[in-house]
Parts: sequence; C-alpha cells; structure tokens
Amino acid sequence: MSTEEEGVREKYCGWFDVLTTPLNACSLETYFPLLRDDGSDNQSAHIPLIVGCYQLNESSPVDPEDADAASSSAASSRCGELRLHMIPTPSTSKTEMQFGDAACVLQMESGVLDGKWKRRRKSNQSEDAIECANGTPLFASACASGSIHIHGLQNNINDSNTNTTSWSLNHFASTYGQNDTGLCLALAWNDYLNNNGDQIVSSYSKGEVAIHQVSYSGDTNEVPKLEETHRWNAHTLFGCPSEVWTCSFLRGAESVVLSGADDCSMKVWDIRQTQRPVHKVGDAEFEAGVTAISSHPSLDGIFAVGSYDEHVRLYDYRKMNEPLSKVSVGGGVWRIKWHPSTWSGKSSCRGKLLVAAMHGGCRVVNFPSLNGDVEEYTIEEADVISEFTAHESMAYGADWISFGTSELEAAASCSFYDRKAFIWDSS
Repeated sequence: MSTEEEGVREKYCGWFDVLTTPLNACSLETYFPLLRDDGSDNQSAHIPLIVGCYQLNESSPVDPEDADAASSSAASSRCGELRLHMIPTPSTSKTEMQFGDAACVLQMESGVLDGKWKRRRKSNQSEDAIECANGTPLFASACASGSIHIHGLQNNINDSNTNTTSWSLNHFASTYGQNDTGLCLALAWNDYLNNNGDQIVSSYSKGEVAIHQVSYSGDTNEVPKLEETHRWNAHTLFGCPSEVWTCSFLRGAESVVLSGADDCSMKVWDIRQTQRPVHKVGDAEFEAGVTAISSHPSLDGIFAVGSYDEHVRLYDYRKMNEPLSKVSVGGGVWRIKWHPSTWSGKSSCRGKLLVAAMHGGCRVVNFPSLNGDVEEYTIEEADVISEFTAHESMAYGADWISFGTSELEAAASCSFYDRKAFIWDSS
C-alpha cells in the first residue's frame, strides 16, 4: 500500500482494501460466489469482480457523463479495459477481503461505460438456481463505440498434476455500432423474465433504446449470438436527441422496458409498440436527468430510480402516479444495486440498496416496507443506513461482495478521475 493510500485509510475508516487502475474506472460489477473447480480438496468460493475502464487519452480524461465530448473525439483515441479480480472467501472476517492481482485484463476496442453479469434464474428450478450458458457466467459490456460485447468467465486448469488454475474472460459475441449510433451508455439483461429467452436492452447517447436477442449455438449450445430486434428513438431535449443514461427490463411485465435520460424523464415502453411510451414521469417529479433504473429481482413491478437530483425513488409499476418512497443520497446517482440476497427471494434484505452517488460517495439505503411478506407497499420514508466517502473523485461504480452471511459481506466501489477502487464495510 502506498503512502498516499495509507493517508486515505487514516482519514477514512471502514475500508479493507484499495487498488489503482491504469485507466479511469467507470463501472464495477460483481457476481455470485463460484467454487473453484480444480479437482482439489480446496473448495473455497471466489466472487468475480470486473472493473470496466474508459479513457480518452492520457492527458485529458473525458467524463462518461459528457457524451458529446466523447463522441466528438476520434475513435482511435479511446481505450478501454475489462479488469477481472477473483475475491476469495475470507478465512475468518470480512476485514480480510482483498482485490488481489488482476486475474485477467482484456484490452477492449473502445472505452467501457457499463457492464452487467447475466443472473437469470431458471423457471423450473429452485429459487437459488442461477442459469447460464452451459454453466458459464456471461458478462455483457457497453462501449463508447456503440458496440456490445459478451464474454464468458472460464476456470482453466493450467497443470493437471498440481491442480493449478487460472481465470479468463473469453469473447463470445459482439455487435458493432454504426457511425450514427453514438455511445452505448448502459445495458441490462432480461434477468426477470422467463418466456422471451435471453435479451439485452441497451441505451445510447443519441436518444435511442435497442433490444438484442441472445441465442445460443455450437456443439454444446453454449456460444451466444446477438441479433438486434428492436430500436427506437426514445428521448429528446429541445428537439434534439437526449442521452439515454439508463435502461432496464421489469420483473413481472414481459414486454416492458424502462428508460431514463438527460431530458429529466423516465419512460415506460411496451416493446410491441414503441411509437410512444406507455407512461412518462417527467420534470414535475425529477429535477435533473434520470441516470439509473433497476428492477427489483424478486418483487413484481417494483423498481428503483436514481437521478442527478441526488435522490433515489422507489416505484410500483401498478401505481405510477407517485413514488412509494424518495430518499436523498448526497450526490447525483449513477448506479444502484439491490442486495444480492434478493435474487433468492429472501425477505429480510429485500429493501436494501447500494448507491454510487458520484461526488457524494456511496450510500446503503433501506426501504423498510419491502423487508417482509407484505404484497401491498405503502408510501413511506426510506433510511440511509451507511455511507462511504473515501473516494476523492466521482463514484461511478458500486456492487456488493457477499459470501452469504452478514459477517462475510462488504461493498466495492470505484471512482473515475483518481482511478481508485475500494472494498469497504457496508454494515
């Protein structure tokens, strides 16, 4: 640890590890714990963590919020990386959590602005079963070139005699953005749907939203392919295309897509008819651009929305006249992540949300009415139950690190200009 990092640690308690990325850190995404499959007796779990990086050039980093500046630069001047870290299970305490060395670094064809692991549950299996192509965890990334890439996480046995292994990200599929596409700003898998196959929704700097169907081929039916099936103009501002910062599918509504943009609006779309939105929440509610939307993993119709106006709002798709709750998080919201236990339907943490709040650092928010078995959710106050302010730059990425118990649970986050990523105590 450098002298500078030691100084930060003395100033801000509550973090366990820090790393510096070579390029500006723009997104941070974690997956479920995976057992090492090497035939040995050591069956400790590792959590995959990917930091997505974006940089225009070494002398003048471009903020991912400034889509016009990034678009006007030559594509050859942009660079990006996916940096994979495998976080091992701590032997005794969460304080032992560390990034370790990068297990894999991929040089991307352009800057990485967003990324998501596929977390889809099989409809005919138990609530804890997670589906992926032939057991391979899939990661989709959104790039400044307008392209989407899918990689698969692979555990490689390097030496069968010693059972040594390594982890890699193998390229499976890509779309290639056209010149008029703009930047691909965000994407999301259809983790909440069961009947439409795998899909990815993506949003762009020139006001568009698109849907890509993911199909599988190969001898073992494990290689994904991407095919664009829908694209439409979704947001404008003063008659010009508006950056669509965020998009999401909605659990419990198979043809519904949500989008949020710099025009201070969130829109609800039926992808069977995209000439106009089914519903729009505009500047009567939002005081600035809408930057983050996330559907609840286990509750139909429930989703959270973040905005530059420094608030996170909770909505019920069946009651769109006003949010169920609204909470200030001290900075413009860039990413929101539901607690990982919500993917298995457990009720005790169903209202818990991790927020990357840009200049405000990070917050953990709790919506109390979601933490039980009640199906009717009422308007209520939300709580900020913890915060992390060690970032000295805009906190753009955040996600949970959870090995299944609160004693082995933390958060990780990254910031753009200072190229830092932290693991910290979320309790």
